[in-house]
Amino acid sequence: MNTTKNWSDKTILITGASKGLGKELALLLAVQNPNLILVARTYDSLLTLQKTIKNRTRNTPVIIKCDVSKPDEVKNLATFISQKYQKLDVLINNAAIAFHKVSADMEYKEMQEQFETNVYGMFYCVKEMLPLIKLSKSGYILNIGSLVSKIQFADNSLYAATKSAVMAYTKGLRLELKKFDIKVGLFQSGLMNTSFQDDRINWENKIPSFMILNVQKVANKLKKMIEKKKKTITMYEWMVWIMKLKILFK
Repeated sequence: MNTTKNWSDKTILITGASKGLGKELALLLAVQNPNLILVARTYDSLLTLQKTIKNRTRNTPVIIKCDVSKPDEVKNLATFISQKYQKLDVLINNAAIAFHKVSADMEYKEMQEQFETNVYGMFYCVKEMLPLIKLSKSGYILNIGSLVSKIQFADNSLYAATKSAVMAYTKGLRLELKKFDIKVGLFQSGLMNTSFQDDRINWENKIPSFMILNVQKVANKLKKMIEKKKKTITMYEWMVWIMKLKILFK
């Protein structure tokens, strides 16, 4: 099995790294001392994360303000990586946004932003980084999906649609890149204890605590997934069946 053992010679890019799962994964991977490139739209949050990592590990990750929904910014990011590192070993497409509203209340711009970041942004990153990933001897692309691609709710139909697209795109991309020996992974999880759900009213009161995942635990699962270049991990499949049985909202 082709696995990642020596992290220090790997160049890893994480999008959406300023908070939530991206931040926790960055904190975890930084300990392994790779060439870590952290990307997000909010530079101040990235700067705070960079300082935290430096204080903890004495390693200083590269931080770059980049909106993945803008192809020109992604292209510039790829140029920077090419000039500084010449290759990219791991691309983690984590950047995502969500507006938890029913369709009648969703603004056109909010709908567009979700697709532009969650789906188009992922495509832009893959397209621009692929030449660099092909130069790696152990290239890996990890796309962060969601359980909502399997089970949907009234206030997340559009977000669920983007994550369904991510799932389909990942499976097709895996077939495209097989001939280059580039592995493509899909990670799907349920709700995590991050700020991502902040605009949902009383969601913590509606969802049993055992179904809210600890973000540090999720980050550890992702680290193992990257190490072994796994195809798909769902965390956890049984949650889908519970939600389908409507135990969630009894």
